[in-house]
Amino acid sequence: MFTITSRPSRRRALAATALITALSASALVGCSSANSSSSDSATDTISIATQPWLGYGPWYIAQDKGYFTDQGVNAKITSFDDDSQMTAALGSGQVDVANAASHSALQWLENGQDGYIGLLLDTSLTADAVLASDGISSIADLKGKKVAYEEGSVSNLLLDHALTENGMSINDVESVPMAPSDAAVALSSGRVDAAVTYEPYITDSLAQNSSIKKLYTADKKEGLISDVLFISKKALDEKPEAVRKTIAAWGPAVDFYNSNPDEAQQIIATNVGSSAEDLKTAFAGVKFFSLDDNKTELGGNYLENVLPSVQESAISAGILTKKTDLSKVVDTQFVK
Repeated sequence: MFTITSRPSRRRALAATALITALSASALVGCSSANSSSSDSATDTISIATQPWLGYGPWYIAQDKGYFTDQGVNAKITSFDDDSQMTAALGSGQVDVANAASHSALQWLENGQDGYIGLLLDTSLTADAVLASDGISSIADLKGKKVAYEEGSVSNLLLDHALTENGMSINDVESVPMAPSDAAVALSSGRVDAAVTYEPYITDSLAQNSSIKKLYTADKKEGLISDVLFISKKALDEKPEAVRKTIAAWGPAVDFYNSNPDEAQQIIATNVGSSAEDLKTAFAGVKFFSLDDNKTELGGNYLENVLPSVQESAISAGILTKKTDLSKVVDTQFVK
């Protein structure tokens, strides 16, 4: 099997109680941080919460290439391996902005966290998929079959959307809850009929067993599996200029990725704890959004079509319990 550092908060639902848990300084032991500027001004300092998922990688490019420094902001990147720690750090105000899946940002809001979606980071195209064994050629064929997926995660979201699109629900399949890496193994060994997983487990499964095929990929509903930058209300109120400068640094970082993909992927892979070679298929299945993209996309198609679809699918999957007024969730001031 290939190895990849997981992206927990993007892949699993977050505990509601974590938002109101105060995070002590000792709880941050085991997290890594890095400074990209020597600015002493508190208003020009910002803390970015992230996790080891390549979709958040351009922040490391901004750090490595000095784009934060160019903007005059002292950005402190803290990588969390534990969901509850990152969520509690955001809730207690110890971090200003956080990288999260779209449905996770909506869940934070539902659970009482004040903040806004201020930047669209990336979307999965083929990096997330429903895989199936011989004899299953469509989503409709999953009826009554064993399907392995991680509950409360983007895998759950993708499966629920695929089933709904075909007039079915999660009750029409035999759910087998397990982690994405285990789901891929279970499918390869024949213990389940289908599995919802992501790269590099997709490529690994296809290579190990020629009878396995992609049944449904995230690009069938582009944006459903997407990531955003969540800005806390506290940070927006107290340091809007630092937020603006941070988001401005995303632009040249994505531009560098597009013009120098090999070097950029190496920078990202090193920082998420993997190798660029192991992540090749994952990189190929992810689309990054530039600042130019955000100018039209964040307040346009993302707000009008993508986010409502994410919300609907998350409610259907049981990840969310109610609808949020999405017009009050997205803040486009920094990308415009």
